[in-house]
Amino acid sequence: MNTAAIKPVVIDIHSHMEVPEAVPMLPEKPSVTSSPMSAASAAHQQRLVEMLKDQLENPERRITDMDKAGIGLSILSMAPGQMFYKLEGSLAIDVARKQNEMIAAVVQKYPKRFLGMATVPLQNPGAAAAELERAVKELKMKGVQIASNVTGQYLGEPKFLPFFEKAAALDVPIFIHPTNVAGADRTKFFYFNNLIGNPLDTTITAGQLIFSGIFDRFPNLKIVLAHAGGMLPWNIDRWGHGWKVRPECQEFIKKSPVEYMKKFYYDTISHGPATLRFLISRVGVDRVVMATDYPYDMGDLDPLKSIKAAKLTAQETEKIVSKNTMALYKIA
Repeated sequence: MNTAAIKPVVIDIHSHMEVPEAVPMLPEKPSVTSSPMSAASAAHQQRLVEMLKDQLENPERRITDMDKAGIGLSILSMAPGQMFYKLEGSLAIDVARKQNEMIAAVVQKYPKRFLGMATVPLQNPGAAAAELERAVKELKMKGVQIASNVTGQYLGEPKFLPFFEKAAALDVPIFIHPTNVAGADRTKFFYFNNLIGNPLDTTITAGQLIFSGIFDRFPNLKIVLAHAGGMLPWNIDRWGHGWKVRPECQEFIKKSPVEYMKKFYYDTISHGPATLRFLISRVGVDRVVMATDYPYDMGDLDPLKSIKAAKLTAQETEKIVSKNTMALYKIA
């Protein structure tokens, strides 16, 4: 990819890695997928996991791929399958600490190419808040990645407030990635657990965050939604109508959900120029940040080509590939 026309550093905010050092700490071997799928899909997924091992674990291989794609800086986060929310007690904390320390070690070794997002044991929100503070203050993490739900509990539940309070106090972005998605019993075929399940789960948790009043409680909270916000940009006007006519929708918020849509940030993984342009038209170019979902097949491993296909202005492109992320993650 020729990036001569793009002067600022190109930044990828959605780039996964794995920490093999954490796996021996687990009571059992982790599954290759977080959602049920057909036998054929499960077999393909197993092969894919084996094929991607080098990309997920080898920073130098990742740098080679970044150079090919014209990416100068990647913000690393754990692979979704390594957010171990079923672990209990001190083991959950110890595993997250090990993962964060290994991410920080990669960043320290390649400081010009990587930054890190923490992972936290969100099944224990108090411990998650404490580990987030340690990761930010001691390990110099730039943000945190969490899943769209914690073993079926969505993020608008009151139990998660201590974590959100800490993230707001630290002023670090929260990147929400779907996993363990809703409707798994009905989406086993045609890879619907990802094609439909991933954007669906992001939409559910975004809706619960809005309607629970999280942004009124923490006005400066910074939340990034994966995969262009799932179905949120397309469904928000229905939510707005519901807020007008249904008392359930008015319980915790005094403004229309439509007004909260621009409180989120959204990555660019939309898989089509028309969809990306629509996203920008709804939320504004300042709320969109570039992403790959490296190294997975459902990602966008040539994001500059995708952004170019959307026929944006040079100024819009510069914001999406660099300036928005630099401001959001406080990158000097």
